[in-house]
Amino acid sequence: MTAPAFPPLGLGCAKMGSFNNPSTLADSVALIQLALDLGVTLLDTADIYGQGDSERAIGRALRGQRHRAQVVTKAGNAFSAKMRVLRPLKPLIRAVLARRAMGAAVTAQRGGAMRTDWSRAGLLRALDGSLRRLRSDHVDAFLLHSPDAATIARGEAVGALAEAKRSGRARLVGIACDDTASLDAALASEVTEVLELPWDVIAAIDDARGAAIRARGIPVIAREVLRFQPGTDAAAAVRRAHATPLVTTTLIGSRQPERVRALAAAIGDHPQGTEA
Repeated sequence: MTAPAFPPLGLGCAKMGSFNNPSTLADSVALIQLALDLGVTLLDTADIYGQGDSERAIGRALRGQRHRAQVVTKAGNAFSAKMRVLRPLKPLIRAVLARRAMGAAVTAQRGGAMRTDWSRAGLLRALDGSLRRLRSDHVDAFLLHSPDAATIARGEAVGALAEAKRSGRARLVGIACDDTASLDAALASEVTEVLELPWDVIAAIDDARGAAIRARGIPVIAREVLRFQPGTDAAAAVRRAHATPLVTTTLIGSRQPERVRALAAAIGDHPQGTEA
């Protein structure tokens, strides 16, 4: 199975299906299909995004055209039983939240409803659930979802990644890191083939870490490039990330088709490795 060549732009699908996103499943499917038409062909998701509805939207959008996208999903975080019970009530809850402008409050409270499962069985079970929702027999990359450095170093979670790749369920495996400590732990593991990093961590990478990433040919997916460049025009922020030599793919996330069009166009005249 050939490893994927990641494109310069990817669509962040974290908000698809979330409680504070009024977009319907059909809206999300249409947005994914638009992104693909614009050349934004990496789709970044996770089993918890939208309580699984993000992956369901991707699965529906890629029905009969799985070859058009590189799909990256993540696991290790899970919702509490309470949040799982609420999922079937999502349409009703969304309507109430929209009237009361409480969507952000639900998102803020979600942290208290989260748990983690870094066990081999838990991670592989999560991957199998993702594949069912994605309607696919594989993902292009399967990542640990924001583990701390100690979790990576313990090895069980990393071992699950290796098994996911051996089984063919993932073409590449890696880690979505939140800080430099977890990045160092990821680089210490021979299993790491893909990194997903927030812009602030990428901007702080020193020569030694950069050399290690380049020597191993590890693709880097940049996320939160707007959040960590406050006051910067969105198109300029995307161009800056795209122009960074270590960055393979820059994620753009939006619920609005016109914004996706604008950000996709932002790098059209700016080859990778050049500043805007």
